[in-house]
Amino acid sequence: MVEKSQLRDFEQQLDKALAALPSLRWSSTSALGLASEIYEIGAFGKGPGGAEWIERGYAILASHFVAGTDGYEAEMSREADARQIMDDLAFTQHYYMLREYLYYSYNVPGSMDWSFEDSRVEIRFADKSIPRQFFTVHNDQVLGSQHHFRDFNRSDEIMRLLKDEPEGVVTPNLMAAEPLIQEEVDLKLAAYFSLIASDSQIDLGGYSYHQFLRVYGELLKKALYHRYLARSQEAVGAIYMPEDGLLDGMNEELGVPPEVGRLILKDLVYDRDATAARVDATYFSLMREGSGERRIVMRPNHFAVAEGLVNMLRVIAQRRPNTFLEQVSNEIGSAFVRRVKAGWEAQGFICHSEVSLREFDASLPDVDLLVISVEPTLGYVIFVCELKCPVPPRWAKDQLKVLNKDSVSKAFRQVEALKRFIKTEDGIRFLSRMLPKEGHPHFEGFVVALDHLVITSDNAGMFFGAESTKVINFRTLERLLRRSDGDMALIQHVLATYAEHADAALVTTMVEFPLGPLTVAYEAVTAGPLMEFLQGHWRSDPELGAMVEAFISDGYHPFDTFEHRPPDIVVADHRKSGRQAEGEGS
Repeated sequence: MVEKSQLRDFEQQLDKALAALPSLRWSSTSALGLASEIYEIGAFGKGPGGAEWIERGYAILASHFVAGTDGYEAEMSREADARQIMDDLAFTQHYYMLREYLYYSYNVPGSMDWSFEDSRVEIRFADKSIPRQFFTVHNDQVLGSQHHFRDFNRSDEIMRLLKDEPEGVVTPNLMAAEPLIQEEVDLKLAAYFSLIASDSQIDLGGYSYHQFLRVYGELLKKALYHRYLARSQEAVGAIYMPEDGLLDGMNEELGVPPEVGRLILKDLVYDRDATAARVDATYFSLMREGSGERRIVMRPNHFAVAEGLVNMLRVIAQRRPNTFLEQVSNEIGSAFVRRVKAGWEAQGFICHSEVSLREFDASLPDVDLLVISVEPTLGYVIFVCELKCPVPPRWAKDQLKVLNKDSVSKAFRQVEALKRFIKTEDGIRFLSRMLPKEGHPHFEGFVVALDHLVITSDNAGMFFGAESTKVINFRTLERLLRRSDGDMALIQHVLATYAEHADAALVTTMVEFPLGPLTVAYEAVTAGPLMEFLQGHWRSDPELGAMVEAFISDGYHPFDTFEHRPPDIVVADHRKSGRQAEGEGS
C-alpha cells in the first residue's frame, strides 16, 4: 500500500509544476479572455462534451483569471499565445483529475491504486464504484437529455432566423426567434436539478428563489441566443458584459431592483471574493475580470449546459450555511420525496411517504417511502426506501461528503434498523396495516416479498460497494420506472444486476503526461457505449388479464410456488406467470 508521505511528495511536485506555468505570468484579464475564447472554439467545434477537458483546466486556472494581476499582455491573435495556454490548460486538466484522485486516496484508503516505480507513476481505480459513478452520471445525462428534448425541434428554425441578423439588434427575425429560444430555456430549467417551486419566495440571502430563477433564465436565454448566432454565422466567442448594463436590464425587463440583482450576480459570478472565500471555481460558469472594466465574462456554450441551479445551491450552502439549512434544505428534501413518489405512482404502484414509526419505537427512523406492487398471482412486493438528497456534487470534495454521518452513509444504518424492526411482530403488523384495505384482488392468503432500497440525488453507490442494500440515484430510477411498464420483477432484476452491467459497459483508458522527470499515467473513464434499460411490457400486455384468469381457474395459488414455507425468509418464484419476486417475506 502506498504511503501518505509518497502522495504528499507527489502532490508537491504537481503544485510546483502548476506554479511554473507560463500563463500565470500573463496579465490575468488577458489570460481570462484568451482561455474563454479557446473554450468556446473547442465547444463550437466538438460540442460542450468535447471541451470538457478545457473546462477542467479552466477551473484550475480560474483564481488567476480573476485576480486582476498585471503581467505580459497576451494577444488573442498571436498563435504562440494560443499554443501556450492550450498547453497550460492541457496540464491543468491533468492536475484537476489528479487532485480528485488525491482527495479520494487521502479520505478513502484503498479507493485508488498508486504505483511509484523508477520514473513512472501509475494511478488506477481500486474501488469499482468510482468509475461506475462517473459512467452512471454521464449515461444519465445523455439518455435523460435525449428523452427530455425528444419533442424539441426548433433549432433549425432558430438558426434560419438568425443567419444574417446583426448581433444584439431587435429585428423581426429576432422577435420571431425569441419565443422559440424561450421554449428551450423553459425545457432546460425543467431538466435541471432544483426541486424548488419556480415561484418560491424563500430568502436565499437578500433575494428570493423566484427572483434568482428569473434572472438565471434571462442569462440562459442570452447564452442560447449567442450560441445559435455563433452556429449560424460562425461568429464564435465569449461575451463580455458590463455589470451595470446587466443590472439595468434586470430592472427594466424583470422588475428586479439593481441592489437585488447585484446580490444575485454575486452568487453567480466567480471573482476575487470567491477566491478569498475558497469557493470552488467549478460552481461557476460566469467569471469577472479582475482589472479594467471588470466585465462579466460569459462563455455561451458553457453557460448553456452548466447546471446552474445546482451550482447556486452549492454556493449558498458554502457561503451562508444557516440560510441553506433554514430556507433550502427541508424544502428540497420534501420535494425530493414527492418527486420520487410520483415516479413510482406513475407506473401504478401504491406509495406511502414519510411514514412515522414512533408509535412502535421512538428511536426508529421514519420510512421515507413505502412502495407496494400488487402482484395478481403472488400477493405483494414491497420496497422500503430510504431517500437522501444532498445537493449533487461538482468535484471530489463534494462527492466525499456522502460519507458524512448525516448524509448518504446514514441511510444504510437506517435501513438496517428498519430490517430488524420489520422482522418483529410489530413490524409485521405495521406492514399489514400498509397493505390495501380492500384486500388482495384474488386471494385471502398471499405472499409478501420485501426489498430495501436507498435512493439518492446523485450517488449511485460510490464508496458504498461493500453495502448489501442496493442504492440508485433518482435519475436512473426515473428512467428505469418509465421503461418498466409497472413490471416490478424487471425493476428488481435491474437493481440487482445494474453494477455488473455498468462495469461491463464502461470504458477506461490510461492517460499519460510528463511531470518533470516523471511519466504519470492515470486511469480515466472515457467515451463508450450508453446503457439503456429494455422496454418492459407488463401492465400494457393485452394478455395479462387472460394469464391471471388462467392461473386462478386452473386452481393455482401463490403458496404453490413453495415446497415449504420458511417462517422468516421466502423467495417466491412466479413459475406459472413467468415472473419472479425476490426478497424477505412474511
